[in-house]
Amino acid sequence: MKITDVETHVICPPFHAWNSEALTRYHGPDFRYRTVFIVHTDNGLVGLGEHTGREWAGMDEWIGRFRGTNPCDWLANPTLPIALAPAIYDLVGQYNAVPAYKLFGPQVRKRVPMGTWTVSQTPAKMAEEVRHGAQAGYTWLKYHTNHFHNIIAQTSAMQEVAPPGFKIHYDLNFDNTVEHVLDLARELIHFPIAGALEDPLRIHDFEGHRVLRQKCPLPIYFHHLPLSGREALMGLADGYMLGHSPVGEVIRRAGLFEAANIPFMLQNVGGHITRAFVAHMAAVFPMATLHHVNDCQLWAEDVVTPAMEVAGGTVRVPETPGLGVTLDRDALAKWAAAEPDPSPRALVRIQYAGLPPIYARLPVHALSDYRNVGPSFVDGYGPGYNQPVDLDYWDDDGAAQFAATWERTAAGPVSGDEMSGGMGEWESGGKKK
Repeated sequence: MKITDVETHVICPPFHAWNSEALTRYHGPDFRYRTVFIVHTDNGLVGLGEHTGREWAGMDEWIGRFRGTNPCDWLANPTLPIALAPAIYDLVGQYNAVPAYKLFGPQVRKRVPMGTWTVSQTPAKMAEEVRHGAQAGYTWLKYHTNHFHNIIAQTSAMQEVAPPGFKIHYDLNFDNTVEHVLDLARELIHFPIAGALEDPLRIHDFEGHRVLRQKCPLPIYFHHLPLSGREALMGLADGYMLGHSPVGEVIRRAGLFEAANIPFMLQNVGGHITRAFVAHMAAVFPMATLHHVNDCQLWAEDVVTPAMEVAGGTVRVPETPGLGVTLDRDALAKWAAAEPDPSPRALVRIQYAGLPPIYARLPVHALSDYRNVGPSFVDGYGPGYNQPVDLDYWDDDGAAQFAATWERTAAGPVSGDEMSGGMGEWESGGKKK
């Protein structure tokens, strides 16, 4: 069996209507794009892979390296990009008439835990995320915290709507101190929904991680691993995450986690092609017991069938040969021709208690764009995620006040008291007090 060709298709399926605006405002409209790889062999088999986004550096070079090779040559390869790995295991599994998990080892579970994911939003919007996640069968929600949202206020709102047993996974941006994290955890522990804190400290602060693991009342998860998983043998965290790691690295690190008897999770973002591949890997590794993150639930449509539905916070591992998903060519053509709708014009509004609002243009994903207005730079407030602050959006309402503010923010964020007439005199939506 030899690889003869690799098709690439950039697709743009829609997000669900209820939170599409939040996702695109945070990441930008290009966040909707994925690239689907269709790998052909000389015996007529087809394997599927995918990548979030349009392309990556070196993609064409990798596709060229594939042609003329046997898919078996790439099994467990520590350099193989994770976007192309599903296609390899799909092909070899189909050729041998076995599900892909059998290529990793003996199966240890038939269902694997799967969490949902979102971006940081106002407390009311976060409560809506919990309601939708629970209705879809999830029991964990992960989100990337934002310095301009108060985690305690968000958690309180989410707790009010959460079913028993539902948990929140907070991703904390690597920028705290032990004292800040402990202060935050002491408040969070009063909410049953509070589940775990990911990356609370800088990744090389090993001593800080040791102290935090001893004192923090919530589990600590460690994502980016500078020692390639050896951190598990050092007792630095309660769980570990592998994000977009090549398959060869996942296999090696899974062995380290098993030796240390400590759980881990996989975070590979994509559609149902990626979800199937994650499920096959997690079906085999004994310590892959944490809620894996895939994000296929963000898109309302996909290009493969069947959809891998969640029940009880888990998905069933496919038993059909290869990945267990089938390409829908009609859906592929439809979403390859689609483009994201233009986002309506809006301003970011950051409101600290007792201070004039701060206005800035989208996107808000790169926090570095707002360092000069962040909590470390506002008089009277220090760093942390429990500051009296919230972030929302001021949509273009056609008012002169919006137009004037829009012009002022062309050069960067501005404070309300910098505006002519005092922006602090204006309420949300541009209405005069």
